[in-house]
Amino acid sequence: ARTFHNITRWDVLYTTPYYKKVLTEELFQQLSSSWGMLGKFVGVNITEGVVDHFRQYHKEPVCDVFEQITFPMLTQFEGVDWTRGINEHFRDTHLVNRDDSPCESDTESYTNKTEKEVRRTRDYGAEDT
Repeated sequence: ARTFHNITRWDVLYTTPYYKKVLTEELFQQLSSSWGMLGKFVGVNITEGVVDHFRQYHKEPVCDVFEQITFPMLTQFEGVDWTRGINEHFRDTHLVNRDDSPCESDTESYTNKTEKEVRRTRDYGAEDT
């Protein structure tokens, strides 16, 4: 079994999109774009919260970028020095119009939220613009 002490950079290839599959140009591009997103975090202390943010909000190469910014999302960066890269990450990937999402499930999950959750998310985003 893989443990913290024996994980390598190649373990991503054990995940569902890659393991026992042909590495296509599309899969390669998805992998490259994931690491490209990480490039904005150069200079950032990689904490459990930062890793959790990527795991929770950036699972998929296309659909995940449409998750609207929320207070719980920001708390994942508690104790991390806020950098220009983090600011750009939130601007480019979390301050977007969900209606423009190419993913049906993304739009569907947003519309299924309770009105209270939608209002809270909308109000929080309005303060920052």
